Amino acid sequence: MAPLRIVVIVLIFANLLALAIWKGWLGGGPSHGEPERLSNQLNPDKIRLMAEAPQPVAKPLVVPPSPVDATTVEEKIEAPAPVPPVPAPEAVAPQACVVFAGLSTDQARELSARIAKSGTGFTLTESRSEAPSSWWVHVPSPGSKEASDKKAAELRRLGIDDLFIMQEPGPNQFAISLGLYKNEQAATRHLEALKDKGVRSAQIVTRGAGSVRLEVKGPSDSLTTLASDLSERLRGVSRLECAP
Repeated sequence: MAPLRIVVIVLIFANLLALAIWKGWLGGGPSHGEPERLSNQLNPDKIRLMAEAPQPVAKPLVVPPSPVDATTVEEKIEAPAPVPPVPAPEAVAPQACVVFAGLSTDQARELSARIAKSGTGFTLTESRSEAPSSWWVHVPSPGSKEASDKKAAELRRLGIDDLFIMQEPGPNQFAISLGLYKNEQAATRHLEALKDKGVRSAQIVTRGAGSVRLEVKGPSDSLTTLASDLSERLRGVSRLECAP
């Protein structure tokens, strides 16, 4: 038992020695003051202050749009303005042309005034002729309508029905027209035939020397009406067709 006791005693002394060294009782031990504890800290220069981690930002809650009804979208779209209908083009009447030849200056002036007064878009072209354009077989005016009617009745009794009494004011008013010819030979033959029937007062005069030729162009329907009216008023005046 002696060796075991020696071992226990040695262990006790070893523990006491270790305690004395740890407490510094032998002069080399560590101090228990605050500065010593700070200096004895392990690696104080490596200590770093960490910044506070940022708090996560809450994302806004995205609400999906509600489905839009197609009918609502169509109602919000403004309808285009209606396009006004294009008027159908008016039918244009074909053009026509009429020539009044053998007019005196007064007749041409009157005819131009009547055409201008009609208010329709007629085009007038006036020209003058120095050569005779026609030969007129007629009985000169007796001076009154009663005398002219009496003379016309005598001619009809002789079998001459192709005649008319001039009504237009002027030197030939109430003259009795018996025919208008394009050449002198035809007028002369007609005068000889009248003489054979007993007509002694008929004579031939040239027309167109210094006369006016008036060409009128315009819509065919309006021009036809106008030409018919003017032809009735201008007895003895030649009316010819021309290219429009």
